[in-house]
Amino acid sequence: MSDSAAADHQDRPEETATPPVPPYEPVRVVPTRPDGWPDWLGRRPISSADRSRILEGLQADQDELRTAERRDSLQLAPLFSCLTIEGLGGQDDPRAVTRLRASINVACRVAGGDRRTSYHATDERITIGIAGPDARERIAGLRRQLARIGRNRGWTITEDLN
Repeated sequence: MSDSAAADHQDRPEETATPPVPPYEPVRVVPTRPDGWPDWLGRRPISSADRSRILEGLQADQDELRTAERRDSLQLAPLFSCLTIEGLGGQDDPRAVTRLRASINVACRVAGGDRRTSYHATDERITIGIAGPDARERIAGLRRQLARIGRNRGWTITEDLN
């Protein structure tokens, strides 16, 4: 090697000093599953056989729960209490009758709350029924409210408490 070739070789230190740096590769924060999707929870993918076995077990548990609920609901049938208002006829003003029936309806809805209720109305009579373990207390509250509404109207209010 001549002096000029040796000088050229010394001017380029990168050829002899270190190997070339590999290209930048990003650091993966979220590991990936074998199928390429991110593995957020660190679990393996579930096979379809395992999935069907789990779903069958859940379905069997739900069927048992429904059977038990049905059996319990038959044994613990809710009480059903009724209240009948008679003597609503004899009003000449249809607007007054409508307002009166609307206020009775509101009192029934408030007394019934989220319980199962029944409502039957004719020109002369309205029958309201409330189901549930506290139906008697709700009917008693409805009777007090209706007594305030119909003070001087001549209504007959009867209760059928079961």
